[in-house]
Amino acid sequence: MCKERRIVCESSNKIRVSPYPLRSTRTNKLKAIESPIDESNWEDVRCMICMEPPHEAVLLTCSSSLNGCRPYMCGTSFRHSNCFKQFCRNNRKKRSNTKTLHCPLCRGEVLETKKASKTARRFMNAKPRSCPVDGCEFSGTYAHLNKHLKTEHQGLVPAKVDPQRQSRWEMLVRHAEYVNLMSAAGIPHMSGVVHHQLPNNHHLPMFQVGFSGTMQNLDGPSNVSNGFGPVNYPPVFVPRLQFRPVFDMYRDRIP
Repeated sequence: MCKERRIVCESSNKIRVSPYPLRSTRTNKLKAIESPIDESNWEDVRCMICMEPPHEAVLLTCSSSLNGCRPYMCGTSFRHSNCFKQFCRNNRKKRSNTKTLHCPLCRGEVLETKKASKTARRFMNAKPRSCPVDGCEFSGTYAHLNKHLKTEHQGLVPAKVDPQRQSRWEMLVRHAEYVNLMSAAGIPHMSGVVHHQLPNNHHLPMFQVGFSGTMQNLDGPSNVSNGFGPVNYPPVFVPRLQFRPVFDMYRDRIP
């Protein structure tokens, strides 16, 4: 018995349905029309901890983000600078009763932490920075540093924070806050003090600001020292600190 011969249509033989999505020419045209990203926005970005170009950057969204506050930090591992994780650890250690972070720039509450965009991370990772190991003079991009740390510093254990250096850093931060307070009050103060000029027993005075704007030294003239000799801060009036509207708000509630 003769078998029937199947006749295949010539047009259907040439057309094959691909299981993979075809690339659309329209999509390529839209990509070509898109405006290029302005990379100059990331040219001067520095990590708020190590003050170098942040590798694997993390962006902190704080309460002042709408006013232009955009702090970046390094999101690398312990082999590298590890700035963001150390910042979170130290910040929460000081405030054991809460998990909130505070912005290192404006001291506002951090609402969200997220990785920078892929384009931003690629741009910042291409910026050279120094090796995090003390005494090493190598400098390179994120890829070069990764290779350098694996070959030259293999098995490196991350160094513990030096208590003396941490104490001097906190002292420098307190001194900066003190200078800002003195400038707002119009009180003459010693400026241009850097961290290596601060003595180990550096002590900043404590002040009490009343509702009327009067600021008084709580330590007394005999116990106050700015590291360079005793100083005396008499009670002064702070004209730039406006407390009177808040006091008037609760005036009727005071018996």
